[in-house]
Amino acid sequence: MICLLLFGCSHVPLGSMLKLSAFDENSFLSLNPHELRSRIQIDKPVEIDISKTALSLNLETSNGWLVFDYPLKVLSIKNIHQDDNNWFISAMEFTEYEFALSDEAVHNFQALQEKMQLEKPKSYRLNIDTELEKLPDDQDEIILSIFVRLSAESDYITLFDRGSVDVEGHN
Repeated sequence: MICLLLFGCSHVPLGSMLKLSAFDENSFLSLNPHELRSRIQIDKPVEIDISKTALSLNLETSNGWLVFDYPLKVLSIKNIHQDDNNWFISAMEFTEYEFALSDEAVHNFQALQEKMQLEKPKSYRLNIDTELEKLPDDQDEIILSIFVRLSAESDYITLFDRGSVDVEGHN
């Protein structure tokens, strides 16, 4: 299983860091879970196992860490070929997955927001968990990008931009 930590990656563009620096507890409490979206782009031939892809939130409270899992539903899957006609960059082929919270996850997310109003967490971590499919035996790394959209009126924020993830020993 690969756990992709969204807030804390070394491949986060500076513009995204600036947008997220103002994101605080009140921002989290005001999120509309119906509008949350995530996108994962992963280079071919590797794909992700949609049935094993979920959002998780880890909260540190006065009673210790609490872990909440939120199943995701697929909104779209696109196979993309980008040919930049550039001598220095080869053409890229990747699969793009767009996700939203499932109906169950929306309900659970709203319940969590209500709990957070009563007990303020010390810190929190947001993760996307998934498993890989079609990973060639001789491949020891994958290239992927992760984006999140926090509201219907906002653009996607790049959280991980064509970063390399080590998958050695996957067999």
